[in-house]
Amino acid sequence: MFMWMIRQLSIWTFLMKSSETKDKEKILVAGPWVGEFGWELFAWHAYIRGLSKHYDRTVCISSPHSKFLYEDFCDQFIEFVPNEGDYRDSYYKVGFSITSNLMADFLKKASLNASRQEISIMTPRRIGDPPRTHFEEEFQFGAHRILPVYKKFGNHSLKYKNTVVVHARCRSLRAGDNWPRKKWDIFVDKLVNTGYNIVSIGTKEESMHITQTEDKRECNQQELLDILASCKSIVGPSSGAIHLASLCGCPQTVWTTNYNLDRYTKNWNPFSAEVLFLSEHGWQPSPEYVFNKFIDNLNNKESNR
Repeated sequence: MFMWMIRQLSIWTFLMKSSETKDKEKILVAGPWVGEFGWELFAWHAYIRGLSKHYDRTVCISSPHSKFLYEDFCDQFIEFVPNEGDYRDSYYKVGFSITSNLMADFLKKASLNASRQEISIMTPRRIGDPPRTHFEEEFQFGAHRILPVYKKFGNHSLKYKNTVVVHARCRSLRAGDNWPRKKWDIFVDKLVNTGYNIVSIGTKEESMHITQTEDKRECNQQELLDILASCKSIVGPSSGAIHLASLCGCPQTVWTTNYNLDRYTKNWNPFSAEVLFLSEHGWQPSPEYVFNKFIDNLNNKESNR
């Protein structure tokens, strides 16, 4: 495992050239991204957006759930979800390797040929020191000094103004970070009594649909972005869904350890989304504690208007 990680840090950015590249079309191939979604949001895709400006065409490879991240700058998107390996962690998937044969298959799918095109391939690696790397920090990629370029997602709609979003994380990775269903049921029951519409989001494999909420897991991507851009708030433990909410400017109530304070309030928050950060009880606060903090925060905002 250790040697695999070292290889991923040191290989896979290479330039495929023949003897004459002067008049060749310059192509950037980025991916395949197989790591965590939160890291894809704040330690990968925005750098590819910035880097793409130096190329004639850009090909991106990732999960179909992530296609929307690349659509504004990607000329071709290749869907890829590896069957091999275990869980996703940071920028890689444990037990899965990006091989030269796999990359050759992607080039074939993209109809690319090194004899006719100048092809640069960039596979996932650690960029900076996430989550301590700030969203305004530049990095060197070959001859290019790149600043990550973030796009704000979602369209505001009055349809969701009274909606509260919950993300009931249930990943096998760091299972102790998950809130048990019983806590979610208590929290949602209290929230329903306040009159809010509540929806559950996330993937069906790694998030729960909580009773008394509308199941929006794996809904249309644009619908999800519009919900996050328009809702009252998203609530949940630290997760990729909460990070996505930051890119929609969505107010959030998140609980985790104090280690993640700067990640949410500064480093991974380019649009200054409002954050109610709860770390007093770590990953397992009581539902009563979260509900009271959430309602108090909403009441304080209303009184200050």
